[in-house]
Amino acid sequence: MSTGSAITVKPPDALAKRRETPAEVKAALHAAREKMKSRLVALEDELSGVRRLQEKVRETVRKHPVLTIGGMFVAGYLLGRWWGRR
Repeated sequence: MSTGSAITVKPPDALAKRRETPAEVKAALHAAREKMKSRLVALEDELSGVRRLQEKVRETVRKHPVLTIGGMFVAGYLLGRWWGRR
């Protein structure tokens, strides 16, 4: 039974052939992290726009429930007539 065994990790062949320095790998990881951060910010902005639209729809339905249901009925009827002709 050994008391102080070291674990050796071998990189996959594809990585072993690239010969990147640790600084290059670190820079690539940093660039990828920054790209993901900017994509996340854009996604959060888009989601907040969807939430604002959802709240506007809910407010409209609360203020005008009969008009909203009537409009949905008419839209469904027209879509059904249009789709039925195909």
